[in-house]
Amino acid sequence: MAFKEYDHKPSFLEIELSNIIGKSRTQKFLSGIDSCIDWEPLKSIVTPGYPVGQSDYGNKAYPPLMLLKAIPLQKWFGIKSDPELENQINDRISFETFTGLPLADLIYHHFILLYK
Repeated sequence: MAFKEYDHKPSFLEIELSNIIGKSRTQKFLSGIDSCIDWEPLKSIVTPGYPVGQSDYGNKAYPPLMLLKAIPLQKWFGIKSDPELENQINDRISFETFTGLPLADLIYHHFILLYK
């Protein structure tokens, strides 16, 4: 198993939605947080200690940084369960953008449970 690779080039959907993205209060808040934090040092800390995704066999795992970014979303927005967090990330453009999940992808299997 390895980590899922996400191409950060905008899709047609993201280009079309670019007029909407960034205008909501939530998107502005999350963009502000995202721009204030240098995620690379955190990524270098969590990735080596994350056992899922280190094997070449099986399905590819969600990147640890994506999972790490989802945890504060759960706290900040009062999301009470991992299944509901999964639902919110799949439903809210601002959450997908913040975590780095491409808009065309969906999250499955209550992915936060894999990190706890």
